[in-house]
Amino acid sequence: MAEVRISSQCERPCADVEETQGAASGAEGKECSGRRKVHSLIDKVYDSVNLAEAWKRVRENKGSCGVDGLTITDFEERQEEYLTRLHRQLRDQTYRPRPVKRVAIAKLGGGTRNLGIPSVRDRVVQQALVQKMNSIFEPLFADCSFGYRPGRSPHMAMRKIWRELNCARSRKWPPFS
Repeated sequence: MAEVRISSQCERPCADVEETQGAASGAEGKECSGRRKVHSLIDKVYDSVNLAEAWKRVRENKGSCGVDGLTITDFEERQEEYLTRLHRQLRDQTYRPRPVKRVAIAKLGGGTRNLGIPSVRDRVVQQALVQKMNSIFEPLFADCSFGYRPGRSPHMAMRKIWRELNCARSRKWPPFS
């Protein structure tokens, strides 16, 4: 996970999204009704309950240790200490992610594929971010968007493409020729 740099209020990630009433002027000088108002997300990310839920999901997912050598079992033995430290570091903006461990795995067709394995604590922070960001951004994505979305896969994307192609055969394609 890359370090989040926050240098001004405008660059802070958003959390609570409110629909505002009335018209406001958009970037092109047009009237925009229903503009979205956003608030800071970071205090919701480092909330102790959110971090505990993130840890629970990381633990269930298992996985290897990162460059620091801290395993899921080691983290679990001292979870209160680690979660309290993460809470404090995120709150005080002193949290810094560790480098990602590089591991090469063999591919079926020959060659290798490089994997990046974040440390357990970095995975907890990443999960805490995802938990808060999904509910904000998921409703904004187009239905035809499949990349890195919960409950969607490359296979689902291919099925959608196949359905669209089959529907297109009954219509004149491409539509502008």
